[in-house]
Amino acid sequence: MPDAGDIILAADFPAAVSDTQDTSGTTTSTTYTATLTGGVACGVVFVAPTSGRVTVLNSSRIINNGANATYCGFSLRTGGTIGSGTVVMAEGDNRAIGHEQATNTLDRMTVSQLVTGLTPGATYNVQQLFRAVAGTGSFANKHLSVIPTT
Repeated sequence: MPDAGDIILAADFPAAVSDTQDTSGTTTSTTYTATLTGGVACGVVFVAPTSGRVTVLNSSRIINNGANATYCGFSLRTGGTIGSGTVVMAEGDNRAIGHEQATNTLDRMTVSQLVTGLTPGATYNVQQLFRAVAGTGSFANKHLSVIPTT
């Protein structure tokens, strides 16, 4: 956050970026994947603000055809190509949204994650990733946003 009298630059407050994919997709992968049958993962490219901090919002409707856990996480990488570059923050169940209820229960969930330590002015990309512990996980109304944070 700038102090009184500081010059404010456009790079201090870049615009938020987001992607929405409404087409439903499925996976039976037990490890995180960006590949869905019938759907597309959300992904965005952004430039880190001068604070080096952003908030990632990850949202999806999730269901599993059995009583199995199903997760929608994300990976944050360097560079302007979605899904490529050095991993800065890896996907993981502890940061993912998860459906862990009985079969045929469709839930919409969102998780936010503060990311710090980014290089100001550098380009990064974030991509949703999906996995089902067992059975078939379905994902719909997917949304991913990156919001610069002071």
